[in-house]
Amino acid sequence: MKYGILLAFGAIAAIILLSGCTSSGSCSTDKNCKDYQFCDSAKRTCLPKQGFCATDKECNDTMKICSQTSHQCSFIKGTCRADNDCEGWQLCSITTNECKPKAGFCDTDAFCNQVSERCDPLRHVCAPKPGLCRDSFDCQSWEDCNTTSGRCVPLQGKCSVEVDCNPWQTCNASSHQCLVKKGFCINDLNCKQSEICDSQIKRCLTAPGFCDTDEDCTLWQICNFTSRKCISKRGQCGSNADCKAWQVCGVEGNDYRCLTRPGMCSDDSDCGPWQQCKSADHTCATRAGFCQSSADCPYDQRCDNNPQSITAYRCVGILCSKNDDCPGGLGCDPTAQRCRMQPGITNK
Repeated sequence: MKYGILLAFGAIAAIILLSGCTSSGSCSTDKNCKDYQFCDSAKRTCLPKQGFCATDKECNDTMKICSQTSHQCSFIKGTCRADNDCEGWQLCSITTNECKPKAGFCDTDAFCNQVSERCDPLRHVCAPKPGLCRDSFDCQSWEDCNTTSGRCVPLQGKCSVEVDCNPWQTCNASSHQCLVKKGFCINDLNCKQSEICDSQIKRCLTAPGFCDTDEDCTLWQICNFTSRKCISKRGQCGSNADCKAWQVCGVEGNDYRCLTRPGMCSDDSDCGPWQQCKSADHTCATRAGFCQSSADCPYDQRCDNNPQSITAYRCVGILCSKNDDCPGGLGCDPTAQRCRMQPGITNK
């Protein structure tokens, strides 16, 4: 039984040994190691490849450390043994083994004019402090350099504070753009379609031909608040175009009103007593049973044009004193003074 157990343990140990690992860091091939390591087959241990490291001690240099990212030895930042150990804008001080700025470069503000300059942390050169400049490249994209004062100033229409804009504008802190204040305007595009921008007061005013109140219109007009257009008051006009086709614009009292054109009518009162106004074309037409002249009557009648007569503007029999006063075929009844058909005579 014990012999069997020993054989089992031996088999398991062999499998582990062949798989490459018996403990942490042990190996049988390079595949069992990390990218920057190789397998020391004698020690069956993963060790750094040539030029790589795992700890600072493996760098064998007090000024170097092992990068845990690249696993390569590099100088501690700012230390050196030669110029190549420093950045491009630096030189190596042999006495102190420190990287120092080349002539014309800097690593702190102490190298610069303390009044107007600072050390640019990206370019490592002395550059004007924020807001100061030598040329436009020292300023923000929305600024230009005033070389006389040596200061950055906003471009036309740009701003950093409210005072950089016109009194009717405000400064947008994000875009540095001068924007029109609410209730003010720069041009007509800031106003409604019915308004124009007054260039002096920078406010939107009612445009000619438009209105905001009735007072913006003439005496015979009112303001349509939907279209902002002046329209004629009901029954009033400014020209014939404001009237119906059968009307004309004329003065009545103190107003311009639509009046009925001569020969046309608006109702029966515009026509003669024998007429009525036709709504279709607003012309006067003779009423049924009435007449304007004898031509409107039968041949043996005439139109009574006496407005005082009870038969005014109606066709009546012809008055006569003798037969000659009557049309052919008719005789005069002397008693009634009316033309009558004579006995035995047929009217043809």
